Amino acid sequence: MQRSAMFRRTEDKIRRLSQELLAAKSDEELTATLGELRGALRLHIARLRARVANYPILIERRSYPSTEQPSSRSSQDLGGD
Repeated sequence: MQRSAMFRRTEDKIRRLSQELLAAKSDEELTATLGELRGALRLHIARLRARVANYPILIERRSYPSTEQPSSRSSQDLGGD
């Protein structure tokens, strides 16, 4: 199974459960649907975390100025012999 299809199914399930939650008439139905929705959300979050953990990290290409103090100038830099 492809990853994108797996995520799509989970997202579809979350949408369906959300709609069922809003349409629930009794407390029992509400409690059961809410528990199932929480489980689906936890699964989706775990899959997203696993996916991001394997994502390649880009190395920043910016260069930052050195924090070192410039060395004192030699006598040649100052025009001395």
